[in-house]
Amino acid sequence: MKRAFTLAEVLITLSVIGVVAALTMPALMANWQEKAYSTAKEVFDRRLEEATRQMNVNEMLSGYTATEAFVDELKKYLKISQVCPSDPSGCFAPAITNGEGSEIVETKDLKNSSDLNKGNWRTKALGLGLINGYTAILSYNPDCPVLDIGAAGAQTTSCLSLVYDINGKAKPNKIGKDIYTLNANPFDTCGGIKIGTLCVSSSIASFSAINTCSDTTYDSAGAANTNCNNNYWAGAVKACTETGMRLPTQAELATLQKNKALLPTIPSNHLWSSTLYHGSLCSSPPCVDWAEIIQMSSGSGGGQAKSNSSTNALCVK
Repeated sequence: MKRAFTLAEVLITLSVIGVVAALTMPALMANWQEKAYSTAKEVFDRRLEEATRQMNVNEMLSGYTATEAFVDELKKYLKISQVCPSDPSGCFAPAITNGEGSEIVETKDLKNSSDLNKGNWRTKALGLGLINGYTAILSYNPDCPVLDIGAAGAQTTSCLSLVYDINGKAKPNKIGKDIYTLNANPFDTCGGIKIGTLCVSSSIASFSAINTCSDTTYDSAGAANTNCNNNYWAGAVKACTETGMRLPTQAELATLQKNKALLPTIPSNHLWSSTLYHGSLCSSPPCVDWAEIIQMSSGSGGGQAKSNSSTNALCVK
């Protein structure tokens, strides 16, 4: 008599195989996806390092004053299909999350090097689309040193601050999954000193006077300021704005003075605030040609003409 499996035995066997597959396939797929992400990251890292290494050999890595100029040259070494100079989200996923998924950063807010945790570079961050489907947000360091032509690729990428997605705009858009960083941390964008909720620049701002008689970009008072042709306060506003930061208000400046022990080495003289002067030195406060200041050594406040060249500035955000 021939022996054979009954229909019930076959169905039970298939059911067991189905259950085992259901239990193991998700883990196998997840492992495969992790391996694919890891491989794609390694490929991008190698291509970027090779591109910047070749730029360095050709003495084209340093000397740019803006990210746009650097990217124009980078296009010759890396296949870039799209550049988004005004809003990085045009080339990148609209939002990214940290590794735990507990914090979200909107890409449209990553417009400056300071937003990538490189506040001292004072450059814009550009969105990039690459032909192979990768996307990136990149900022260039104008102070990038001239490197020996034998420098390794890892050294040549030190001139960049970068957030890149090896999965394009597709999900999960999570740091450590499909999104990686180079000299950047968009979830800790202070790059200076935290005092309460304020992020304070790690050094005194460098600035000079600008003429605001007709150009009201950094002082809306324009010609109403009697010293508009020599406006140091507007110069300080511009310097902070270019780093993605701003001048502190009078109240914030008072807080900084109380916590001056936590700040970097700062002069004992006055610091600018963003608040217009409201004191008795003008007949109809606020005075458009004066701004509030605080002396960091004593905490005393007052007003200062915007043309004063000896007043310093700390930037905050």
